[in-house]
Amino acid sequence: MSLDTLVKPGHLPWRPRPEASDLDVWHEYEVPLTGTFSLGRDLVLFTQILESSQGLSAWAYTCLTPEEADVAANVRFDSLDALRQFVEDRFLGKEAVLTLARGDRTADHWTRVEVTENLITAVEEFLNSIIRSVDEVADTDRRVSAKLAGLEAAASELVDA
Repeated sequence: MSLDTLVKPGHLPWRPRPEASDLDVWHEYEVPLTGTFSLGRDLVLFTQILESSQGLSAWAYTCLTPEEADVAANVRFDSLDALRQFVEDRFLGKEAVLTLARGDRTADHWTRVEVTENLITAVEEFLNSIIRSVDEVADTDRRVSAKLAGLEAAASELVDA
């Protein structure tokens, strides 16, 4: 399967293409947060990596090997930590797609990455690339507003610390 076509903007992050089927939710809180879905003959693992208080979230997807798919078909978890570790292990050393979602809809921003350390580090690089791209926005008002929003987020982290 081509990872370049995995995410289509405007779709649910747990169903990022209309043809996604057989959703198996492993963890949810009001919406599916981690699980699998089928896309053609491929089984795709998805997970929400983080979510902001403003409704922006980052999601990751990877195709499971047939062996991993067999394990995933019967997997059960004793704790949320066990689930997170299992998911992290499935992404480590593999190519993945990272995308942003606003509310419950995928955004235009996505990338393919090799997950070498962990998912959060991969997402940090993805977010940094988006932040750097703000400098290329021609509309000065939009560019400055985006930088101000980033500054507000950074300032709130400093106050909360």
